Amino acid sequence: MRDVEVVITGTGLFGHLGNRDETLSHVRAGTAKDWQSYQLAVELGCRCSLVGLIDDSRLTDQMLEIDRRASRFMGKAARAALSAVREALAEAGVSDPSPAALLFASGAGDTATHIEQYERLEQHQSARRVRPTVVPRLMASTVSANLAQILHIRGPSASVAAACAGGAWNILVATSLIRSGAVAQAIAGGCEILDIHFHTGFDAMRAYCPDDQGGPKRASRPYAADRAGFIFGEGAGALFLESRESAEQRGANILGIVRGCGASSDGTGEMVKPSREGARRSMEAALRDAGLGVQDIDYVNTHATSTPTGDVEEAMAVHGLFGPEIKYSSTKGYTGHMVSGAGAAEAVISLKMLQSGVAPGCRFAEPLDPALAAFQPLLRTTPMTGRTFLSNSFGFGGTNVSLIIEAVS
Repeated sequence: MRDVEVVITGTGLFGHLGNRDETLSHVRAGTAKDWQSYQLAVELGCRCSLVGLIDDSRLTDQMLEIDRRASRFMGKAARAALSAVREALAEAGVSDPSPAALLFASGAGDTATHIEQYERLEQHQSARRVRPTVVPRLMASTVSANLAQILHIRGPSASVAAACAGGAWNILVATSLIRSGAVAQAIAGGCEILDIHFHTGFDAMRAYCPDDQGGPKRASRPYAADRAGFIFGEGAGALFLESRESAEQRGANILGIVRGCGASSDGTGEMVKPSREGARRSMEAALRDAGLGVQDIDYVNTHATSTPTGDVEEAMAVHGLFGPEIKYSSTKGYTGHMVSGAGAAEAVISLKMLQSGVAPGCRFAEPLDPALAAFQPLLRTTPMTGRTFLSNSFGFGGTNVSLIIEAVS
């Protein structure tokens, strides 16, 4: 039902580079902070110990303006999400988000609570030592549940988990609810927080960049010839979405328009192997939903994470659909891979950059993979007159989402 136009009036982001404006400042300048060493990963002998950690001092009860009663149920993922959502609400000029829908998730929930629960049971050998706040912290929907309570949400709320495509899937579902007329406003996004189960699992898969192949500065380098895997970055991204009618009625500043959303599954029977065809089907579905042609897209923010196979497979899918002139890049050289937070954070970055007349470049992509010599990504922040972009998010299990958004300057 594209007759109900969905617009973006608020954006939020919180990651290892800081909040939205701090992150954007780095991306515009082509700079970033060094990756940090995860000491537990070092002690356990992981090949990769480098991560992008958010500043916990900015997630205290006082900083988040929450009382102790609410704090009891909140893990770090919910706190990071709340930080990003508060930023989006402030930009949207919304003091009472209670009528809105809420679609927000992390892929792993609050694993720290699972670990804490296990350790307490092992130590005390008694169920009587289990805290009554455990379940709301360890359940899969802990992020949306906590946000719904703190923000007094009365509209529908849920956590859509879809691995690395989770944040984008939550935006897709929120957009669908507004288009259907079920709600006029929605908060949507995703987040992910470090834990040792998560880290050692990716390390065992050799999905991470080893410490000796990039170091604290250059470890995350999508499209580089010597890329060796991704670096995980903690963080959250959030959008405040609403119908154009809702935005205009309250005199809101419209930042962007959600033109289309598309999704696909690879259908290959391969859990972790990327599919060029699956990626293309997702992008084609978004174009159909938007009623746009390939010539209407000015820029593609690719999912590219720095994995040896995935980056080129996606680039070839983009090339095959849009042709050799399309501008594209990956911003994960700055943020790292936020997993469930990636799709939402990258939508925010792309929207705000194009809104200001530039497209983000890749960081540390040189020397470039020779396979991309004839189809190079943007290597620097680049002036961009066009305002319509497509953002890809692809997850394990072959789940793909593509969002088409038009920035309004």
